[in-house]
Amino acid sequence: MSSDLKRKLSTESSDERNKKRSVQISEEKIAKLVNAVLEGPLGNLVIILQDEGENPYVTLQNALAYLNITLTVTRDDTDRENFDLRINGVEYARGSHQNVQLAKRALAEQTLEKLRDVCFFIEKKGCYVNVTKENLQASTSSVGTQQSLSNVDSIAQKIMMKMGWTGGGLGAHGQGTKDSVILCENINRQGLGTTNITKEITKILDNFSKSSDLLTLVFNSDFTKEERALIHRIARKYNLKSKSTGSESRKLSVSKKITRIDIVRELLKIGGEDGLYKLHIPKNFENLWF
Repeated sequence: MSSDLKRKLSTESSDERNKKRSVQISEEKIAKLVNAVLEGPLGNLVIILQDEGENPYVTLQNALAYLNITLTVTRDDTDRENFDLRINGVEYARGSHQNVQLAKRALAEQTLEKLRDVCFFIEKKGCYVNVTKENLQASTSSVGTQQSLSNVDSIAQKIMMKMGWTGGGLGAHGQGTKDSVILCENINRQGLGTTNITKEITKILDNFSKSSDLLTLVFNSDFTKEERALIHRIARKYNLKSKSTGSESRKLSVSKKITRIDIVRELLKIGGEDGLYKLHIPKNFENLWF
């Protein structure tokens, strides 16, 4: 073996070792941060910020209800304008307010600000991807012909671009793979047979189950009862969670069986942010991450 080839192989081996070491350090860093946060009294509480206009009391209530933790706002017996907010019986905020509605909002806002020191916050940029029958035709070349799988990718790219993706890898620094999310937006069944519908839905849910995406897919109300039953069956096949909502105009949502801490770990793996979520590290633990 020539000396040049030996040096090349040696360099490649060294690069590979450094790459593996970097991945290992990253995993250790994530575990160290998450474990440190979880050791706190409310460390397993992950606050989801849906949008800027959401009532802070609702935000806090939803996060606590997810873990079956009690939240109470109580009026003082002696001073009727004095209220306190408690989580599992522990006081987190107190103040004077004209009525209970104003007290709930103000005290919850104070509490959320305190929890930013010790809990993960996830800011949602988007919450679901719509899947309707109307655009299913767009993902097939013609009625009765086989679907070109590349069409699924092109539709997915359009969706991601709508959500701020610019074509690079996902993650705060673009380190993720470009094809880590393969979704379908609006699907149209017009003029198509049952076989094509089955193939389309199967492909969408198969891609979704294999991706690192954490969105919820929402199938619009224009799917028939039989087609919704089909979606439920295919979702179970890929270990996805499906749920129908509404009465006359029923929609069907499909999501992954994950916990909020799972979402935190996935976001940490890609730098804390993607086109759909932004993770806020607890202030008291920023030294373990930044």
